[in-house]
Amino acid sequence: MTLEANTLEATAPTATDPLAPATKPDTWLEFEVDDYDKPIELDMANIPQPVRMRLLRSATKSYIINRLSTAVNKTNKTNAPFNAYAAAIQNDPLQTIVPKPEGERAVTDYAGIVDGAIKALYSGELGRRGSGETTKKALRDPLVTQITRSVVAEVYEKGRATNPSYKYPTAQKEVGQDGLAYLRSKIAAKVAAGADAAALEKYLETRYINPAKIMLGLDTPKSLKDADGIL
Repeated sequence: MTLEANTLEATAPTATDPLAPATKPDTWLEFEVDDYDKPIELDMANIPQPVRMRLLRSATKSYIINRLSTAVNKTNKTNAPFNAYAAAIQNDPLQTIVPKPEGERAVTDYAGIVDGAIKALYSGELGRRGSGETTKKALRDPLVTQITRSVVAEVYEKGRATNPSYKYPTAQKEVGQDGLAYLRSKIAAKVAAGADAAALEKYLETRYINPAKIMLGLDTPKSLKDADGIL
């Protein structure tokens, strides 16, 4: 090897050189974590093969379990009205406040979910849960969105009050995409336990629905109709 070649080899940027991002290989991993002010960087090619296989086994297992967990959560959400009705009937067989849900209870297709997860892994289409066909995302009701934000914030504050390590994403997961439906499920459970349905509905309207309408400009209190506003 010539001196010139040696010089080029010595000065060539390497995959671990932070000043040469263009040279980073496909095995390069870079991510950030909370409360740490620098990105974490490493070349996965430098991880010994037995360790990589152990990590791959763990990640693969977690992927399948997560898909099952998502399916179970969806089933539980679908069955929530059935559970509320069953609790209400158990408390009072003649009650009519909590309506009987239409249709049948949902059942989680464990075998189908596992089979679909394995096929997704083999095909490389990890983000696809169903047939893979593109579907238009349904537009959410702005009122529901506004209420959901308020409910998530409230659940988060209550969680933090009893557990300082309680996280905002945990509150989001508990409330779900429809804060209004979440509140109504809570009302159904309280009514099943003997609470006053009319009082709870009034609270729902006063505490959540009306303020959300005002924030969205869907309603204006009489005392503010003739005001110039702030902005």
